[in-house]
Amino acid sequence: MLKEFPCGHHGKGQYCHRCLQEEKEKRSMEYRRQEWINRLKSSPVKLDHLPKEVAEKALNIIDELRVGKSYHDIGGKRLSSMKWGNIISIPLARKYRIVCREVGGELKYLEVIIHGTYDRRISVGGWGK
Repeated sequence: MLKEFPCGHHGKGQYCHRCLQEEKEKRSMEYRRQEWINRLKSSPVKLDHLPKEVAEKALNIIDELRVGKSYHDIGGKRLSSMKWGNIISIPLARKYRIVCREVGGELKYLEVIIHGTYDRRISVGGWGK
């Protein structure tokens, strides 16, 4: 014999298993969302304005660079021909770039921008000293 739970569902048990499962899924989604927000906050450069796929790729590239991978290996280049030898541009996706400054052999992440903004920034004088 089925009984009706306070939520309106019907079943034979002591509690509504359907509502319990939905609550577990809701908590799991919230936990993953909070993990993502924390990961974005811990990034050395602002990424919350980017599509999630691009932000994930940026975080992965930053992690690779932290463990010693060369920016050359991931398509990065110095802007030395434009008189900014300490500025490094790393492509993320077709339209996005990570811009870094090398200071004492260490990369300081300046910004992640779309290629159009990158082109305009170069034409008006770059990223300063």
